Formats: sequence, structure tokens, C-alpha cells
Amino acid sequence: MSPAGAGVPNTDFLIYVRAESSSNCQSGSTLAYASTCQQDQYDRPTFGMVNFCPDQLSTTTEDFERQVSTALHEFSHALGFSSRFFPLMRNEDGTPRTPRNQGGNPPTYTSGTCPNGKQIDYYVEPSNTTIKYSTERNHVVAKMVTPRVRAFVRDHFNCSTLEGAEIESQDGGCIGSHWEERLFEPEFMTPVDSYHNVFSALTLAFFADSGWYQVNASTSEVMHFGRKKGCSFATEKCIDSMTQAPIAADTFCTTFSTEFQGCSVDASSRAICSLSTENQSIPTEYQYFPDQPTKGGANSFADFCPLVLGYTAGDCTISTNLLQLGKSNINAFGETYCPTCKCTQTSLRSEDSTLWTINPPRQSGCYAMRCFVNVNSSVTVQLTIQRSAAQDSVNFNCTIKGEKLSVPGFSGDITCPDPAVVCEGENSNSDLLAFDDTRATTNSSSSGSSDTGSGTIMTGTESNSVELHKGSSLWALFGGSLLAAANMM
Repeated sequence: MSPAGAGVPNTDFLIYVRAESSSNCQSGSTLAYASTCQQDQYDRPTFGMVNFCPDQLSTTTEDFERQVSTALHEFSHALGFSSRFFPLMRNEDGTPRTPRNQGGNPPTYTSGTCPNGKQIDYYVEPSNTTIKYSTERNHVVAKMVTPRVRAFVRDHFNCSTLEGAEIESQDGGCIGSHWEERLFEPEFMTPVDSYHNVFSALTLAFFADSGWYQVNASTSEVMHFGRKKGCSFATEKCIDSMTQAPIAADTFCTTFSTEFQGCSVDASSRAICSLSTENQSIPTEYQYFPDQPTKGGANSFADFCPLVLGYTAGDCTISTNLLQLGKSNINAFGETYCPTCKCTQTSLRSEDSTLWTINPPRQSGCYAMRCFVNVNSSVTVQLTIQRSAAQDSVNFNCTIKGEKLSVPGFSGDITCPDPAVVCEGENSNSDLLAFDDTRATTNSSSSGSSDTGSGTIMTGTESNSVELHKGSSLWALFGGSLLAAANMM
């Protein structure tokens, strides 16, 4: 290619990828950034650039998932997942979702106040069929209310009254460029990199509603975070400030990590609680513990909610995480770590480990699990417990979530996991992506929205978070046909 050249025939989208130690990489915390360069006559992105900061690239096996997630996140912005493109989205017939002026542009303002109270010097206002503002948890939030996005959140949370999917409120400007971290923590288009990112049907629903793409729904993954938790999970605070009880005990927590051990929401890992007292003074609307203004979760994008989080040393798929005591390789908890192993609550201690002290005491473990569909369509989970004293293993069948089982050769018990999580349960909402606008209608009003085209993604660990990128971002096809990029006109 060259300036004013012939271009590239039969191509819907071009992305220029580089790894340059540019000025944006000098902070030492930025992993990558991207920008939009060109759109076609229907506002669909056609050209973009993504830069990976060389000092942050890694070729190690343990960092592979994180590197792929970073690339997918940046490339997704490239296809239009950005506040800059929300006012440019199209209906299925190609007409703009947001009305245009005589110059063909949506309403644009150079001064004003956002509904969330932020002052802006430039914003483009999406229509009320795209973005709507409402007050949730004592602060104003923006929600995407397009048909497929709204159908997804209603099904996902099992709440028929939800108007749409919340956009991250702490991205800056009137509207962020990510899904709300508090509600969709592992979704790969939230601002903070999760331990296990999920390519869910929510982001595919956005792309389908953009009017620019047909999506490959079969590529979506189940997102267990918030799944079927009800309206209260989506609209209320994560911790009741009066009782200090979490709204969902498998998702939020109130016990410090030295005392808490559970399983991640998707059962892929043993988990810790992100509760901390080392925050700077937390904004009043995000304070859940009376008279303790620095106590809360470490992730500000998640509204300082203390999260139940998986971590590397607890990952059930990493075989070296197995704890064996002494030279005799005593398997104190009867565990197995394997590619298909999952986490469940347990207080098991093998009879050959009684002379050992383990601090802190373990409350969860990883086990080999198999799923069987019964004649009546119910699901049975088969647990395998290793017995190092007997040098064998025993299998137990679980049909009821929460049932406690005793195991010969062990003190304590093991808790049956949720078959809907371990066995992936229902499909990943992919049926909601059918091109049928009769699934949901939008009757809402909207105010002004930011159009900075910028955002920040953070990568989180147990104790800190690191900035991944700044700036308007783009996405192209990566590692397979996740989306069919097609000019809809």
C-alpha cells in the first residue's frame, strides 16, 4: 500500500500492528494502545492501528492468556466498541440509530454538563434508543439499551425489567468505552483484565446491534459472574451497608484473604477475597463499611466492591499447584490439578496428614470432575478424590448443589459443586443474537454523552492493577473468525 494507492481489494478492515516503544509506553504500565484511522460512508471502521509496548510483551506460557486478552480487547475497540462510535451505530436497514443534522453528523456539543455531573468540552449525543441514563446505587449510570444488548442482560441476570447493560462509570466523560466492571467483571471488554477473561455474548450483542457486522454467535463463552442472580444483583450495592452481608456470597466477600478461601465464580480456581484497608479514602457512595472509609475492594472500577478472585497459585488447571507434604508426597486434600479440573468447597484432611500443620487452613480444593446428563435431563457431577494413604482414588456422584459428602480415609467433608457452573449449564445466550428486533423495544430518554473516544483498561492482580492502554481503540479479526466483518449496506 501507498498514499493514494489502489488499496487492498476485497477487504473489509485493515489494522496496522506494531511493537514500538513510543511515548505512550514510557509509563511502564501501559501494555498496548490503539486508534481508529478511517471509517466508510456508513461510519463502519475500516482502518486502525494497535501498538504493543515491547517491554510489556511476554512469551511465557503463563502469560499467554493475558497477552491474547489484551490483543482481543484492543482489536474489539477497533471494530467500534468505543464511546466515540456509540452515536454512529446503525439500524439493520442501514439508517443511523442517532438522527443526523444537515451535515450528516449526530448532535455535537462543545460545552455542557453530563448527567453524571462531569463537565465536558466536547461530546456527541447518542439517541435514546442507544444510550439511556438512570440512577443506580446512588449514582448516575449510562446503559446501552439496544435490542440484543438488552435481551442479553435480561436473560443473563434473569431480570425482565432491566433496560440495558451498564457502561463503566469511571472511564471519564459522560460515557465510558467499557462494560461496567461491577456487573461484568470477567467480560473481556471491561476496563480491568480479569484472571480468566470471558468472550461473552454481551459484546457480540453490541457488535450485532451496531449495524455493521454479522456475528458468529457460536464463539461466545458462558459468563458465570452474575448469571441468574436476579434484579438485585444488577441494581443494588454489592455489600449491604447495614448488615455488611454480600449480595452474592460466591461473588463478593467481606473477609480478608488470610482468613478467606473459596472458589472463583467459574470454579476454575481456588479464590481469595480482594478486601483491603489500604485504599485511599473511598468515595462516599462506594463505602460499604461504616466509619471505615479506606476499607473495600482494591478495584476502583468495580465500585470498590470486594471480589472473590481466582489466582495463579490456585488455578485448577496448573498441575504444579498440587500441595504434597513431605517426601512421601502426602496429598492432604485428595486433590487433582488438570486441564478439566474444577474447584469446590472442602474441609477434607487425609488420615496420613494429621501430623502436619497447614496455615492458613484450606477451605477449597481442586478435583477431577466429569459431567453426565441423566435420562431426565438433570446433570450428575462425578468427583474423583485421590487417597495417598491407600494409593488409590474414589469417585462420588453429585446431583445436588451444596450437598456435603464424607470420604473414607479423610476427616471433614467435601461440598458438591453447582452442575450449572462445572458443566457450563445452559448455552452462552447465543440464541439472543438472532437478527430479530422484535425481541426487545426501547422506550427511553437520554441526555448528553461524552465522545472522547478514549478509555483505560487495567490488568488486576491480587494486590494491584496496571494500566494496559490509553486512547481510542480498535479490533480486527484475531485468531479465528470471531466476527464476520461485513459492509451491511
